[in-house]
Amino acid sequence: MSDYIPQNADQFAAFSKNIHAILDKNITRWTHIPRSAYEEFQNAQNNFRDIQEEFPADPTRAQTTKRNEAQKVATSNMRYFIKFYLRNPVITDDELVSMGIPPIDRVKTPHTEVKEEVDFNIHIKSTNNIIIDFKQSGTQNKAKPNGYSGAVIIWAITDTEPETNDGYTGHILATKTPHTIEFDTHESGKRVWVRACWQNARGILGRWSEAKNSIIP
Repeated sequence: MSDYIPQNADQFAAFSKNIHAILDKNITRWTHIPRSAYEEFQNAQNNFRDIQEEFPADPTRAQTTKRNEAQKVATSNMRYFIKFYLRNPVITDDELVSMGIPPIDRVKTPHTEVKEEVDFNIHIKSTNNIIIDFKQSGTQNKAKPNGYSGAVIIWAITDTEPETNDGYTGHILATKTPHTIEFDTHESGKRVWVRACWQNARGILGRWSEAKNSIIP
């Protein structure tokens, strides 16, 4: 597959703006996209587009460098977001095409259902860090299941367990176990709640684990 993400700054801005507009219309329907991942996508894309919209006709070297760095971050963020959330069977081929994204090859459909579950323990590493030691539930093998991208880990700093996953503000796809989460110094002594689930290579999520909690050291 050739690279469909434009490298030209003006074309990338238009590509980003179009995807953003379609996401805004469908985000409540595309429930597989975590709020934290969507907000991270918004921030990276908006930051680049704001710079590009005000980019002068005769820019300084510093202005060009700033624009290029913002586009690099936005492009990396875009690739990740498309790979794990947009090229998902939930989203139709027509919807992908409307965003300028090549359709999914739906002839080969392995791993369309994630049956495996994540089990994990929380360990203390050092000040402001916790370790999420995860594995497949019911086994001693710590390798991720064959054909899977890794474990999606979400967390929330709050005294009580969040009622829904929308209450978890932290989010990451951990490709290796154990995974270390770092917190800011001012968060030391607070309680953090953690949940996890497997994500396969097609971006499909499995069943979420029960929430576990720990005090941030």
